[in-house]
Amino acid sequence: MSDNSRVRVSIVGVVIVALFASLFARLWFLQMGPEQKLGRVVSTLSTRVIQTESPRGEILDRNGKVLAQDVAAWGVTVARDLGPKTRARVLGQLSEVLGINEKILRANYESDRQSPLMPAIVALRVPLAQQLAIREHREDYPGVNVVGLTIRSYAYDGLASQVLGYVGEIGADQLKQLKSKGYQAGDVVGRDGVEAAYESVLRGKPRRVTVQVDPTGKQIGPPVNVDPGTVGDNVKLTIDIKVQKAAESALAQGILAAHTFQDQSKEAVAVGYKTLQPTGGAVVVLDVHDGSVLAMASNPTYPLSWWVGGISNDHFALLSNAGAQNPLLNRATEGQYAPGSTFKLVPSIALNQYNVLGASTYVNDNGSVRLEGSTFTNDNGTRNGSVNLQRALTVSSDVYFYNAGNDFWKIWQLDPQRGLGIQHVASQLGFGQPTGIELGDAAGRIPDPAWKAAFANANYKSAQAKHEHAIWYPADNIFASVGQGDDFVTPLQLANAYACFANGGTVWTPHVGQVVTNPMTKQVVERYAPKARGKIDIPPYTYSQIAGGFAGAVSDKAGTAYQAFQGLFVPVAGKTGTAQVPGKGPTSLFASYFPVGDPQYAVVAVVEQGGHGAQTAAPIVRQVIESIKNLPPTPIPTRSTGKD
Repeated sequence: MSDNSRVRVSIVGVVIVALFASLFARLWFLQMGPEQKLGRVVSTLSTRVIQTESPRGEILDRNGKVLAQDVAAWGVTVARDLGPKTRARVLGQLSEVLGINEKILRANYESDRQSPLMPAIVALRVPLAQQLAIREHREDYPGVNVVGLTIRSYAYDGLASQVLGYVGEIGADQLKQLKSKGYQAGDVVGRDGVEAAYESVLRGKPRRVTVQVDPTGKQIGPPVNVDPGTVGDNVKLTIDIKVQKAAESALAQGILAAHTFQDQSKEAVAVGYKTLQPTGGAVVVLDVHDGSVLAMASNPTYPLSWWVGGISNDHFALLSNAGAQNPLLNRATEGQYAPGSTFKLVPSIALNQYNVLGASTYVNDNGSVRLEGSTFTNDNGTRNGSVNLQRALTVSSDVYFYNAGNDFWKIWQLDPQRGLGIQHVASQLGFGQPTGIELGDAAGRIPDPAWKAAFANANYKSAQAKHEHAIWYPADNIFASVGQGDDFVTPLQLANAYACFANGGTVWTPHVGQVVTNPMTKQVVERYAPKARGKIDIPPYTYSQIAGGFAGAVSDKAGTAYQAFQGLFVPVAGKTGTAQVPGKGPTSLFASYFPVGDPQYAVVAVVEQGGHGAQTAAPIVRQVIESIKNLPPTPIPTRSTGKD
C-alpha cells in the first residue's frame, strides 16, 4: 500500500472514531445531563404528601382527671371537584340547614389550613338533627359528607382557661421557627398556657400519605407510601382541679361582693363616695416545699371551647374588645400590682440582715411620722402605740416601716456601696424578675436609683428635668418599704415569696408540669423535678418574730384579718395589703400560708379595685383554704371587715 493510501485510511479512521465519540457523548448527555435532572423534577412533582395531624396528648390534673383531650366529633365536608355553580348552591343549602353564615362556610372551604387534595371541612360539632337532615337527602347535597373528626375538648370548660391555654393555627413567625421540625402552614399548635409550653410533648407525629397526582393535581391510584404517625404524649399537671374550681369560685364571689363596698379613695370621697368597681383579680396556691402550683385562677375568664375549630368573629370580638378586663390575660403571672403591706415581709427580713432595727426594738406609732420634711401617715391615721416587729406586722403599722425605709435610705446615702437593703432582699425573694415558671410571666418592678435614673432619662427632655427626676429621694425608699410608689409584683411572685418564708428560706421555681406519660403504655416518659433557685438566711429569732406577726394578723383580735378568719379552726398566718392606685379604687391583697407550725401551702389573692385587703382578698383566701381542708365554704361577706 502506498503512502498516500495509508494517509487516506488514517484520515477515514480518525473521522470514524470522532463520529463514534460524538455519538457516545450525546448518549451520555441524554442519560446524565439536564434532561435527566428535568426527569427527576417531573418525578418529584408527580407526587404529593398529604400531612394530617395526629391526636394531641391529654392534659390531666395531679389526680389524673382529664382537663383537655382530643375527642371524636361529627363534621361536614365538601368535595373539591364540584363546579363553581354547584359548590355555591351546596354551600348555600348547608348554610340554611346548619344555621351557619354562608361566608363562614366559604371561608372554611377556601382556608389554607386544609389540603387541596382532601375534601374541605366546612363545619364542626354538627348536631344529630342536622346530620340526619343531610344524610336523608343526599341527592340535594352532592359532594357533601358527614364524617367523624377529632377536636380538642375540655372536661371542665371555663376552668383554668389561662393555665391550659388554647390551640390555633400556626402563625408566620412560629412557622419559621418550627418548619424544620415538620410543621406546615395551617397546622394547629398550642398558642398559650400549657398547650404552648408543652407543645413538643403534646403534639403527635403527623400522619403522612404520599400519593401520585396528574398535572391537574388529582390523585392517581392508591397511596405510594403511608407513615401512620403517632399520638402525642400526655402531660400530668400539679394543678388540683378541685382546688382550682374553689379558687375561681371564691375569686368571682369576692369580685361580685366588692361591688357593694364603698370606694374610699380620695377621688371617691371628693364626690361623696361611690361603690368599688373591681375589674379583675387572681388567686395562686403553691406547695411551699417544691413550688408546685395547685391552683392559679384569673378573673375575668372565658371558655376554651370558643377556640375549637377556629374562634368565631363574635367570640373574638368579646375577647379583644374587653378593654381593661382582658380575659386572655393571666393575671396570676402577667398582672402587675403594687403589693401594699403584703410587701412588709421584705423590710422585715432586711432590717435584721443590715442590723438596722432589732426585732425586739419598739417604735412609737402615733398614726403618722415626720421624716425628711414630709409627713407619712397610717391607713386612716390609726394610732397603734408602741410596736415591735411582730406587733407592727399584726396591726400593719405603716409608721414602723416608714422609719425602716428612711433608715435604709440614710445608710445608702452614707455608703452607696452597701446598696439598698430592701431592694437587695426583694431580689433574694424573687421580686423584680421572672419566677421561671414554664408558662412565662412578667418580671414586676422593684425600683432603685439606677431604675429611676434610666426612667428619667427616657421620659424627660430637658437636662434639668432629667436630673431632678433621676434623684433617689427619701420618699422613694419610704414608700417602697410599704409596697407603694413604683413597686410592682405579680400574684405568683408574691405567693412564691411567702412560700419561701414558710419553708424556711428556699426560693423554688414555680411549675405546673409534673409528669409526661406515654398514652398507650401509660409509662412515665419524663418527670419534672422541682428546682431551687436560691436560699435566703433568716435567723431563728427574727423568723419567729415575723411568723408571730403574720399569725397574729389572723388570730389576734387587733389583727387586720381577724374578722375575715373568725371561726376557722385551721391555723393561718398572713398579711393584708391595700395598695392605693391613682384615679382608681385600691387594690385588695392577702398573702398567707398554712397551717401555722407546719406550713404546707401558700395562698395569695389579689383583686383590682377591690378595697381593703381584709374586705375582699382575705375572705377569698379563706374559702380556698376551706376547700383544701374539705370544709364547707364561708360566704364572702358584703360588708367591710378589718382594715389594711
